[in-house]
Amino acid sequence: MIDYDLNERGSVSLYEYLYQRIRDDILSGSIVAGEHLPSKRGLAQHLGISVITVEGAYDQLVAEGFVRSAPRRGYFANELPRAATVPRLKDAADRDAGSVAPGRAFVPVSDLPKTSLDGSRLWQRALKTVLASESERELFAPAPAQGTARLRRAIAEHLRGSRGMDVDPEAIVIGAGAQLLDTMLVQLLGREKTYAVEDPGYLRLTRIYQACGCDVCHIPLDAEGPDLHKLEKSGVDVLHLMPSHQFPTGRVTSIARRYALLGWASQRSGRYLIEDDFDCEFRLAGKPIPPLTAIDAPGCVIYTNTFSKSLSSALRLAYMVLPDRLMERYRQELGFYASTVSSIDQIVLAHLLETGEYERHVRRVRKRARDARDALVAAIAQVGLEGRVRLEGADAGLHAVLAIETDLDERELLRVLGMPTGCVSALADHLWCAEHGVDDGIRHLVVQYLMLEKEMGGELAEKLRTIL
Repeated sequence: MIDYDLNERGSVSLYEYLYQRIRDDILSGSIVAGEHLPSKRGLAQHLGISVITVEGAYDQLVAEGFVRSAPRRGYFANELPRAATVPRLKDAADRDAGSVAPGRAFVPVSDLPKTSLDGSRLWQRALKTVLASESERELFAPAPAQGTARLRRAIAEHLRGSRGMDVDPEAIVIGAGAQLLDTMLVQLLGREKTYAVEDPGYLRLTRIYQACGCDVCHIPLDAEGPDLHKLEKSGVDVLHLMPSHQFPTGRVTSIARRYALLGWASQRSGRYLIEDDFDCEFRLAGKPIPPLTAIDAPGCVIYTNTFSKSLSSALRLAYMVLPDRLMERYRQELGFYASTVSSIDQIVLAHLLETGEYERHVRRVRKRARDARDALVAAIAQVGLEGRVRLEGADAGLHAVLAIETDLDERELLRVLGMPTGCVSALADHLWCAEHGVDDGIRHLVVQYLMLEKEMGGELAEKLRTIL
């Protein structure tokens, strides 16, 4: 029986402490691959805690790929690649404990109702405060190429609180949107390299890399993340991936696959993984999935994120965290650039992060997404479609996949549903290579919670009932 001294947990919650201890025992080999973990009720009785606490820890371990759940058999530890040079995951604070990182607007949407309006009002208030209280010398001074030191410190602190990342502010580069940073990375890594993207995925990435004159390869997905066999055969140099919540499938790259990807990248000099961490802190249940960067001992992961989704796509504010050797190359080869984001915008964002206003805004966004998710799940159950319609990856972030048993193809299904543009899309529309699609007789629609809105869940469920 697993035995932990819960008095050693300090200020950490019971469920988080239990999750951390089991996770670290699996990483160290104290809990061996295939080992049958105690039942939820048995472990709860042994430790003197609630079954709900154990369930929360087990659910988080399953979500991250440390543990698998077998129906009517229980929970088992997964086999992990032995990677002695890779450190244990850094402990991330609870998602509501610090500022929360936002994500990228992957579906081309002209506006986000309510959320976009809330973000613009928040920005207006912060801008007025900053203009009235901050020094003109700071507001109108030219920003360094990497961005203002104040904003880089604020981002480093917010990554430490929300993602468990110990980031040097000197390793952060601020840019006017993710697309600009993607282009800058091509300049930094080289156009002669072959770049790989996930398929299905964010189609604009392919076009960005192609516009930069790069060869692009499309890597299909399996249940654990990017297909490692296809990646190894492809001969690519750089893989752009979304490990914590893949768009559009909603899959989480398992911890075993993360180690394998790091192993692939470290096998040859010049290989890199670009981690697109677009909405993992918007996870609607449990702890956020730890970033791939947290276990990057070889220094081959480039971390990227943007503030466009949580605030507004009109605010072109993004950043990346570079490994040491790339940061040195950036200073030598790209340090001549003027900052692409105004000093005023950078100070406004730093103000929002420093005061906690941004964190509170993101909590409101998360609640709105959770309410929309709950309304949709309840409506599906109410109209009696639970057997034919399921919501995959419902808790993983700001979008999920509706799996529907119907003879209609996805595009015809969308036409009949007649939902507003940007609210629901066909999974097939996010494929670059048709052969990477799965023909399993199930239709898959990508649902954007923030576009769906709470009151529209019933409407969507009722339309599905009529169709089916």
